[in-house]
Amino acid sequence: MKHAFPLLTVWLAILTACSHPEDKPVVRVYDATLSMADIQWMQADFAKDSEKVEIHPETVSAWVEKQVMVHAAKNALSQREKDFDREIKDYYETLLVDAYETKEVEKRLDRNVTEEEIQEYYQAHKEDFEMHKTIVRINYAKFPLGFPQTETVRALLSKGSGRTNAEQEKLERICYGQAENMYLESNWVVFDDILKEIPLAATNQQQYLQKNKSAEITDSNYIYLVYFADYKINETYSPLENERENIRNRLLEMRRVELLRAIRKNAIEKARKEHEIHYEIKLKQEKSTAYRLYNKPQRPAARTARH
Repeated sequence: MKHAFPLLTVWLAILTACSHPEDKPVVRVYDATLSMADIQWMQADFAKDSEKVEIHPETVSAWVEKQVMVHAAKNALSQREKDFDREIKDYYETLLVDAYETKEVEKRLDRNVTEEEIQEYYQAHKEDFEMHKTIVRINYAKFPLGFPQTETVRALLSKGSGRTNAEQEKLERICYGQAENMYLESNWVVFDDILKEIPLAATNQQQYLQKNKSAEITDSNYIYLVYFADYKINETYSPLENERENIRNRLLEMRRVELLRAIRKNAIEKARKEHEIHYEIKLKQEKSTAYRLYNKPQRPAARTARH
């Protein structure tokens, strides 16, 4: 709707200079009215307490277009085709339950995950972390050709884990300020990923890593300074230190699911205890008594027209 409302921007610019009582109308379309209170709800940056407010023309234009189409739909569809009461009720109830469960889970969830829990999960689910790849501990930096501090960086990289805190800070200061790319962490990294960043002649990865503790490569534009602290050939499993955050998130998700089950179980048991569940017909016994977890609320699906 790029040119649908050519005067809208000018008109809204005038409106921004005025005060904005919440019931003040902004625009009317057929029998629908957009008020300042509606704008406040629609615009995240709406300053309710400000003397002036900037109303985004695209916000109003989108609302106008929607109301025009709503009016057209109301006139074109039969009463039965316009009946969405069931879908709306189901969507509202799902939103309501989701809001309640989210609030309860956030209130009750213990986010403290111990190192012992992480290690136990890693050992019990090792098959989840299979990779069969060569991994390396590496520090490297990529600089433009002719970089004046190449020798300094080369010397600092070659010290590896023997760098003092002052030397590490110096290396980071140089690299963060001048390097095109770098990796100065101590974590394990998949060697294939390194080869995508650095043009190393490592056709046979095992032989290359056995023969080279460091490397220095140049191309037409850059120099790459590389130091290998350690390596593991065709490692079966991703190292625990690389998976800690992933495992922590898994454990928190497991706790969240258990909390949801407990919340639903307690709610159902409370309703039964208070005799608020009344079956008017006899139903077959469910095969499973587990409390089902359903998905987050989704907007009602589109449906075919009913005649």
